[in-house]
Amino acid sequence: MICKGDNGRWQPNYSAVLGGLASGGISNLYYPAQDRNGVGLTFENALLGTAGTAATNVLQEFLIRKLTPRVIDPDPSSGTKSPNPIAKLFGVLLRDGD
Repeated sequence: MICKGDNGRWQPNYSAVLGGLASGGISNLYYPAQDRNGVGLTFENALLGTAGTAATNVLQEFLIRKLTPRVIDPDPSSGTKSPNPIAKLFGVLLRDGD
């Protein structure tokens, strides 16, 4: 809901709010006509999308960092070795994808 803008200040995340409302409205169209309740369903879908994004961000911030506490640059030319097997896997995937 709040993000850091190009000017470096904290401000409302208009694109996320409006994008959530737009996707909620579009998803409302997929319901049968008798199940659509207009604005209520649109806001419900938008809030569910926002809650899902918030849960994902919390998982990324706290759980993923606990699973990969010492992720090091996977670039083999940097000379650093990764002590973490998950980081090694991602390093291989990143090198193979180049």
